[in-house]
Amino acid sequence: MALPDVDKLIRQTRQYEFSDGLRDLQMAVLLGIGGMTVWLSLEPMWMTFVGNMVKVFGRWAAWVNMLPVFLAALAVLGTLGLMNTLRRRWLWRESGMVKSSRWIVPRRVNVLSAVILLAGLALGLGLRYLGQADDSFVLRMLWAATGWAFGYTLVGVGRHISLSRYVWLGVMGGLISTVVLFLPLTFGQTSLIFGSAWCLLLATSGIVTLRRALLSIRGQ
Repeated sequence: MALPDVDKLIRQTRQYEFSDGLRDLQMAVLLGIGGMTVWLSLEPMWMTFVGNMVKVFGRWAAWVNMLPVFLAALAVLGTLGLMNTLRRRWLWRESGMVKSSRWIVPRRVNVLSAVILLAGLALGLGLRYLGQADDSFVLRMLWAATGWAFGYTLVGVGRHISLSRYVWLGVMGGLISTVVLFLPLTFGQTSLIFGSAWCLLLATSGIVTLRRALLSIRGQ
């Protein structure tokens, strides 16, 4: 009697969590709202609006400035609840629910991701120290390095659980993140472009994967 391939079973179980594309859509929402939140909080128009609210309603109205952060936090909780509801009622109703794994990739992937982020920031600061870059380049490097680190993590996820779409997402996202270095944008504008680009990339992957999952359910 042949023994089961334990490693294969573990990979298939971990793939199950990503097989419907909802994780992609969740990340798309979070990155999109995150980029918009940073951009909005730094926009003069928004600051003027908050200032006018304070003049009209008093100092307590300054809490309006926290509205983008509140919306971002609400998006985190909302997407998690919506994802679990959709899975429980439709997507995983027949196949059964599974508990999300806390660590999808080996710890070394997370460590290297942090190293990539810090190395990118060090590169930006080094170029500024040598007079080869200005302050705006260093700020844009923050988003580029974040994209490289996140892209590397996605590649690690794709390779670890054998899902090629995450490898492509990581590579494409990393390349797109590099482009922001050469755009003449402010820190807030760069955050908006960065978040929107990643949101579009992940949303496309999520929609395509979710459509396939729904068609598979209907065909059963």
